[in-house]
Amino acid sequence: MPWLDVPTLLLALLLLPFGLVVGSFCNVLIHRLPQEEEAERNVTTKASHCPSCKAPIKPWHNIPLFGWLWLRGKCAACGWRIPFRYPLVELLGGLIAAGSVWVLPFGTLVWLKGVVCAFALLVLFFTDFTEFILPDAVQFPLMALGVLFTLPSLFLGERLVTIFGADPQAFLKVDLWFNGLQAAPLWTTYGEPVTLLQSLVGLAIGYGAPALFNLLYKAVRKTDGMGMGDFKMLAWLGAFFGVGPMLGILFLGAFLGAIVGLPLMLIRREGGQMMLPFGCALALAVLPIWFYGPMAWSWYMGRMAVGG
Repeated sequence: MPWLDVPTLLLALLLLPFGLVVGSFCNVLIHRLPQEEEAERNVTTKASHCPSCKAPIKPWHNIPLFGWLWLRGKCAACGWRIPFRYPLVELLGGLIAAGSVWVLPFGTLVWLKGVVCAFALLVLFFTDFTEFILPDAVQFPLMALGVLFTLPSLFLGERLVTIFGADPQAFLKVDLWFNGLQAAPLWTTYGEPVTLLQSLVGLAIGYGAPALFNLLYKAVRKTDGMGMGDFKMLAWLGAFFGVGPMLGILFLGAFLGAIVGLPLMLIRREGGQMMLPFGCALALAVLPIWFYGPMAWSWYMGRMAVGG
């Protein structure tokens, strides 16, 4: 049984402002991490400022989403038009936080993993879309974090016994993955919990397999087929979800990239190579593979068994 009995809609509304704030910080990461100068990449102590005139942003102009609407999408100091990406990322951040409690049990490791993954993908999608960069400052910590998420089950198993309420004799068994502080109306089991071994193997294959493919591609085409940032992205996704889902994300991402890339290559006049933000395609592939990948794989294996 969950600890709380709060209507999911109310919990979502309570988390919405926090998601907007995190989305605002995501905008800071998206803008600053791709910068070449180290001082411009400072996301901890450097105050918020206009990217155009460098004027400090007043606190009431920095309120997520509402600040952009108040300023009508323009800098108060110089009139620079603030890209629509800023309110979009803040809104998506709010939707991530509010929507998470509908599909993932609030307060569990799987909820925390899902929220961290979603915000990371939000940052990586837009850095790759705007600058063709997948920052190491985001991806290396995610590799370690994916492995760390597996450690509690080594010591606690899949169930955690806690004291509930003031009565020391009242115990509550909380499933680290399938139950939590608050039940999720749309929750279903999205595969089994990832073990430490699966995480480490997913990390290694996530980086190694694309790197090997890139070496072969480069030997034939004399140019890189994928960027190193893509290897690292697949590595931390492998650490988060294991080998199977990571490969599913790779194949679906390649399919989505082909849908966009092949028409562009056909209409290009000069021919040759072109850069595509493959990290964006990988980010879009995560949600359907995580939520529907096990179901699709079971259906496929069933069809194979019938056909055999």
